[in-house]
Amino acid sequence: MKSWPERSRRRNLAIVGTGGIAVSHATALGDTDRAALHVVCDLDAERARAFGESWRVPWTADLDEVLRDDEVDAVIVCTPNRTHGAIGRRVLEAGKHLLMEKPLAMSHSAAEELAGLAADRDLALVVGHIHRHTDQGIAIRALIAAGAIGEPRFVRITMNGGWLWGGWESWVLDPAQSGGHALHNGVHLMDLASWWIDRVPDRVFAAGQHVTSAALAIHDYLTIQLSYPGGRAAICEVSRAEHPRDQAFVEVRVAGADGVIDRRWDAEGVVTWGDAGSRVLDVPAPIRRAFRRQLDAFVEAMEDRSLANPPPRDAVAVIRLAEAATRSADVGRVVTIGADR
Repeated sequence: MKSWPERSRRRNLAIVGTGGIAVSHATALGDTDRAALHVVCDLDAERARAFGESWRVPWTADLDEVLRDDEVDAVIVCTPNRTHGAIGRRVLEAGKHLLMEKPLAMSHSAAEELAGLAADRDLALVVGHIHRHTDQGIAIRALIAAGAIGEPRFVRITMNGGWLWGGWESWVLDPAQSGGHALHNGVHLMDLASWWIDRVPDRVFAAGQHVTSAALAIHDYLTIQLSYPGGRAAICEVSRAEHPRDQAFVEVRVAGADGVIDRRWDAEGVVTWGDAGSRVLDVPAPIRRAFRRQLDAFVEAMEDRSLANPPPRDAVAVIRLAEAATRSADVGRVVTIGADR
């Protein structure tokens, strides 16, 4: 069992935004003795009250009240994407550590501003790329680091599911509020691929579809191809237009110079094979454990900024990829990172 540094103490956290994802963060706080839920906040006072009473903590509809509270060490932001930049800036300017639900911001420049502000204030900044903390994400990263397949050359990730966005009024379907599919969901896949390959892509090509309805303002099906220096590549497929609607499908392949890592269905383990044979790893990947791991990693980052996972630079870089993917899908051609945004 991990021993914690002597200087560490129980941290008090606030949750801002009481939508569905806030429940996962609150549950993680209930599972650890490293941090506690101190207060919850939502602009909708009735929602804040209901959430606070449910978790038996104080509640408020005033963010300034949270940020003035000297007992609050850190804030978890669970609000719609369009608010991330402004709320994140207020949290950091108030001297609070920040765990921001993905994406870090709606634009690469806004994300860079937040990362710079956190560095200037010597505050922990972690973004909720939760798949880095799943059993599957960790196991594949460890296999690559151990040299199980040699140098990784190609990654393919598919995460498909049915309609998961509520009704037609959902803010996620409005690109002005969510940034579109590449920024809202695609960042998960692009972040994983780049984490496993351990490189930053230099070219992006994306194609999207409106499967559920031509009236959609965002793509509900999206494929993104990432090209990395040295010939490495990744293909990311993310959909919210599958049938049956209650079915989710995840498939992963990582091909290296000396072998392959494969996962063909959630119920199967991770399989790795090469010239020396194959083996199967039992990797169940319950999401509740991932949120607990992410929370513990955030607490560690409060102690040591170098332990942030992902580091702020990666959270910023993936937003640039999302911007490039969105542009590529719009114009129908490859976008070179840094040359055409």
